[in-house]
Amino acid sequence: MKDIHDASLSPTNTHILDSYKVKTKAEMREYLQRLRDLCNDRAVNLRDMESMVREWRSHNFFYWMHIFRSRTKDVDLELHQSWYRELFCRVVDFFYFW
Repeated sequence: MKDIHDASLSPTNTHILDSYKVKTKAEMREYLQRLRDLCNDRAVNLRDMESMVREWRSHNFFYWMHIFRSRTKDVDLELHQSWYRELFCRVVDFFYFW
């Protein structure tokens, strides 16, 4: 399991280094829950778990497809996500099979 020290938590963003190393939904949920247990006033606690998992999976999809690898090896789970970005993540998540 990924070390929780690989994450930076702020009130508006959750940044996870080398997020591509976590592949399954269950591992992502477990990792995010461990981060949630650390504090209660950060973005990771305020955003919907499934929304964060979908965004994380969309980053992984592009990383494994060798698209924008330098930008998709880490994930930034911002608190307020635009509707079109959420829609985009839902579509990409459908094609990520891990």
